[in-house]
Amino acid sequence: MEAGAAQEPLHIVVRYDDQNRRGVLLVEAPTGNTVWERLKQSASVIGSDARITELAIELSWPSVLDILRDYGTRDQQRAYNFRFKPDADAQARIQDFAAARRKVQEAQGSLTLTVTEEEVRSRLRALGFKRDLKWFQVRDIRHLLSIQNGANFSVPGAGKTTVAFALHLLTSQPGAHVLVVCPKAAFPAWSEIVNDTMDANGPDTEAFQVLSGTSHAIETMLTGGGRRFVINYDLLIQHPGIIGAYLARQPVHLILDESHRMKAGEASQRGALLLNLAPLPIRRDVLSGTPMPQSPSDLVSQLNFLWPGQGLGLEISRGTPPREVLGSLYVRTTKEELGLPARYTHFHQVGMGQGQLALYSLVRSESLRQLSNIRSGAIDFAGARKSVMRLLQLSSNPLLALRAITSDITGINSGLVDQVVEDGPSPKMLAVAAKARELAQHGRKSVIWTIFTDTIEQMLLMLADLNPVALYGAVPSGDASDPETREGRLRRFHLDDDCMVMIANPAAAGEGISLHTVCHEALYLDRSYVSTHFLQSIDRIHRLGLDPNEITNVHIFQTRAPQGLGCIDHSVSRRLATKVRAMQQLLDDRDLHQIALDEENAEEPVDYDVDLQDIVDLVEELEGRAHFDEDEGG
Repeated sequence: MEAGAAQEPLHIVVRYDDQNRRGVLLVEAPTGNTVWERLKQSASVIGSDARITELAIELSWPSVLDILRDYGTRDQQRAYNFRFKPDADAQARIQDFAAARRKVQEAQGSLTLTVTEEEVRSRLRALGFKRDLKWFQVRDIRHLLSIQNGANFSVPGAGKTTVAFALHLLTSQPGAHVLVVCPKAAFPAWSEIVNDTMDANGPDTEAFQVLSGTSHAIETMLTGGGRRFVINYDLLIQHPGIIGAYLARQPVHLILDESHRMKAGEASQRGALLLNLAPLPIRRDVLSGTPMPQSPSDLVSQLNFLWPGQGLGLEISRGTPPREVLGSLYVRTTKEELGLPARYTHFHQVGMGQGQLALYSLVRSESLRQLSNIRSGAIDFAGARKSVMRLLQLSSNPLLALRAITSDITGINSGLVDQVVEDGPSPKMLAVAAKARELAQHGRKSVIWTIFTDTIEQMLLMLADLNPVALYGAVPSGDASDPETREGRLRRFHLDDDCMVMIANPAAAGEGISLHTVCHEALYLDRSYVSTHFLQSIDRIHRLGLDPNEITNVHIFQTRAPQGLGCIDHSVSRRLATKVRAMQQLLDDRDLHQIALDEENAEEPVDYDVDLQDIVDLVEELEGRAHFDEDEGG
C-alpha cells in the first residue's frame, strides 16, 4: 500500500442469534480503531446482560438496535472509518427496524388514518362481532390500526379490552395467535370478551384460555390448537423459555394489560423479560389508564417494549416532555368523552388522640434521623420506606402500629404506650366509621379504602353492624357462590341489601372490579404515594354505566397535625397532586386536572392551636417526666 493511502475501514459483522434471541457484533482480529472501544463502552451501559470479549459484543437484540441507531449513520461510519456488515438474518431484521422507525417518526408528528369508521364497523360485522361500539371506541380503533404498534391509555370503563380485542380481529392474519399478559384481576374480562362480543352462531367463537400450572401444562396448552391465551405477569416470568419459544415460532399479537406493571424495566424480572421478548411478536399493544403513576420515567420501558431500539425511552430519560415524544403514538378516551356525571371530592380533617399525638411526635423525630442523609444520597431506602409506612399507619391506626414501633424504637415509656391503648381506635378511624354509618342510614353503600390489612380487620369489627365485606391480597379468587372468595364477596356487596360497606386495599382491589352500579361513596382512611392506587380506586365507582343523575362522592380523611410537626397525609396529598398533574399534561385529560386541582386547593391539615412545645409537654406528661413550676402560677 502506498504511503498516505486511506486505511481500509474496520468491518464489524452483525449477527442475530435466533436460538437465544440476541445480537452479536464481531471483529475478525484485535483492532486499534477507537470505535470498537466506544461500542464496548456503549454496550456495557445499554445492556445489563452484555457479554463482552476482545472480539465480540453480545447483547439483547433491542440493545443491538440501540447501538445501530446511535452509530449506524453514514456520517458516523465515515467519521470512525468502519462499516457494519449484517448477515442475511440480521439484515432482514434491521430493514424491518428501519421501516418501523420511519413510521414512528411520522406518527410523532401527524397521523393519517388508514380506514374509515364504516370500514371498521362493516369488517367487524363480517367477522361475527356483535357489540355496538361507542364512537370513541371506533375512533381509537381507527387510530391504532394506522400505527404498527399502539398504546391505549384510556380511562377505566372506556372499554380498552373491547378495543384491543377488536383491533386483534382486524389485524390478525391466518394462523396468528394473541397472548394477553395481565394481572389476575383482569382474567374475568378477557375470559368473557369473546362471549360478550362475538355472535354465538358466527365463524369465530374461540374463547381465551388462561395459562396456568406447570411448564408442561402451559406448553401443552400453547401447542394444543388454540389461538387465544391469557397469562399473569408472575407466571410469565416463571416460564421465560416456553413463552419465548412460543413467540419465536408462532406469529403472535402480544398485549400487555395494565402495562405500567413493567415500568421498572431492566430493574425488574418482568420488565427485563418483556423487553427481551419485544422483537418477537408481530404486533405489540399496551393498555393502561395510568401509564406514568410515579414519574415520566415510568414510560421508558413501555415505549422501549412497543418500539425496541427506536430510542423513545431514551428521549424521555434525557428530559424531553413525554407528550412531545409520544405524539400520535397513543390513544386516550377521557371521562369527559364518556359523558360521566360530575364527581365531588371532600376533604375531612380529623385531630389526633393524646397518645397518638405523642407517639407520632416521637416516631416523626426518629424518621427525621432515618431520612437525614437523603440530600447527600447516602440513604437506606429500606429503612426510609419503613419510616414512611410507620408514619402512615400511625396517622390512621396507632393502636395496631404500636407493636412494631416499640420493637424498633427503644426508650418509649410505658405511660405513653398505656395512653395509646387507652385511647383505642384513632379519631380518624372513628370519623370514617361514623361517615359510613351516616351514609348507610340514607341507603348509600360505601367502599372504605386503606393500605393496611390489619386496619381492614379492625374496621370490619368496628362496622360489624353494617355487615361489611373485605377485599385484600390474601382473599383468594374462586367461584362467586363461595362467600370466602373475592368473587363471592363482590357478589354479596352487590346483591345483599344489608351489606352496606366494603373495606378494601387499593393494591388488591383497585383493578378489575366495578362497584358503580351499587356504590357511589368512596372513603379514604389513608392513601399511599402511588397515584395508580388512588386513581384506579376512584374509578371503581366512577365509570361508564353511571346514571346521568347519580352523584359520586370521594371523601378523603386526613389527620390534622400540629403546626411545626409535619403531616404525612399532607405530604401524600402534595405528591399525588404532582404525579397526577404530570400525567394530565401528557394525556390532556380535564378529569386528571380536576383531581390534581382538588389536592392543590385543599386546606392544609395543620392544627394551629397546638405548637411543638405543647407536644413536648404532652410527651413528658405521658412519660411521667413532667413537673409543675409553682413560679408560673396555678
